[in-house]
Amino acid sequence: MIDKKVIFGFVGTILGIFLIIFTFKIGEDVKNDKIVVCQMPFTGNMKYWTQPGFQWQLFGKITTYNKTKQLWFSDEAGEGSEAPIDLDIPIVFNDGSKGRISGSLRVKLPSETLYLQKIHTDYAGMNRLMQDLIRPTTVKAVFASGPLMSAFESYAAKKNDLIFYITDQLNHGVYKTRTTEQKVFDELTQQEKVVRVAEIIKDEKAPGGLARQETSPFSYYGLDISQLAISNIGYDETVRNQIAAQQQANMQIQTAMAQSMEARQNAIKAEEQGKATAATEKWKQEAIKAVEVTKAEQAKEVARLEADRAKFVADKIIQEKRAEAEANRLLVQAGLTPLDKATIDKEKAIGIAKELAAYKGDWVPKVVSSGGTGSSNNQAMDAVGLKMMLDIIDKLGK
Repeated sequence: MIDKKVIFGFVGTILGIFLIIFTFKIGEDVKNDKIVVCQMPFTGNMKYWTQPGFQWQLFGKITTYNKTKQLWFSDEAGEGSEAPIDLDIPIVFNDGSKGRISGSLRVKLPSETLYLQKIHTDYAGMNRLMQDLIRPTTVKAVFASGPLMSAFESYAAKKNDLIFYITDQLNHGVYKTRTTEQKVFDELTQQEKVVRVAEIIKDEKAPGGLARQETSPFSYYGLDISQLAISNIGYDETVRNQIAAQQQANMQIQTAMAQSMEARQNAIKAEEQGKATAATEKWKQEAIKAVEVTKAEQAKEVARLEADRAKFVADKIIQEKRAEAEANRLLVQAGLTPLDKATIDKEKAIGIAKELAAYKGDWVPKVVSSGGTGSSNNQAMDAVGLKMMLDIIDKLGK
């Protein structure tokens, strides 16, 4: 007979192992960056937990989704990506050129239960969602964007347009287009050529005013696509050669433009330097002219001042003489005093005497002879001579 203690010990061990195994099935700690779907045992009811915190699992089946997930399509695997997803995407342009696009985009999952039910029912896991829905839809949108431009346009002028076309078609559906033949100018060959260009049909009722061939599966599942980045477009050899040639041509054009601009700047600089030199020389001459003009004006002013001074002196002399003459006239009219008259007569007589003494003429007799001798005769003659002299003096004085 088996001991009861042994039986109880065995049962307790089994229960302990069971509890240890299923401890993690009792509850679930939902992380902030996760969405957790729990299928309850027995009833099969589905629970969708989008808020962080502890939830009772009660041995239900757990499936975890990321709230956001990065899809890499590149030759080099992105961090956290899986090999089947990390492949670049092919594209064909309207000129028949082919290429492969590398880059990434971010997928944001919805928080509404209605969308989560669709996702979990159809894909039942994050990996299948990325591999079976996100990547194929991205490939389709990329492929549908190729005919909207040429390879060279995707490299240069319409690179940003390519990003817009892909993102818009992922979120709202692939465009409805019409194909037309157009003549375009080939910058490489410098000739016109005919290409088939896909043209988007307008529709005011459609999202963005552009007609759609179908509704985007992302909108059906409530997924949002953002942060599309194209890191590289690998073109085939023909396109690479064309791009290289075009780059060389553009470089030559830019070089020619730079040289032309430099020549123009040099010409402007030379012209401005010439103007500056001419202006400098002009102002030098103006300075010399100003000095000479100043000197001439100074000389003119000096001459004018000298003339004014001479005129002043002359006027002064004239005025003084006039004053002297007027004074003499007044004195004469007023009558001289005896002393003044005697003085004048004295000076007049002295002057006349000097004149007579210096005179060598013969009209005044020097010797008078009467034919006899004696002092009486000489005295008489002396008296006559003196009388004649006094008369002459008196006449000269008048």
